[in-house]
Amino acid sequence: MSRWLVLFGCAFALALAAPMGLEAEAKKARGKACVAKGMDGKQTKWQCKSGEKCCYDWLSSKGTCSSSMCM
Repeated sequence: MSRWLVLFGCAFALALAAPMGLEAEAKKARGKACVAKGMDGKQTKWQCKSGEKCCYDWLSSKGTCSSSMCM
């Protein structure tokens, strides 16, 4: 029984700690210069259009652009 509780607790903590997408920091210029740090501490940079949000996926360490919400 305690193993199931620990397994459920770990799965719940992972679900909260790694949301589907994180909105990354963006600097406004001719578009958006998006910057995020990965789990390994390396900085990732990418460009988005001015109307899009900067999204960063921690699990795949990739940045994307989204017009609505980060996934």
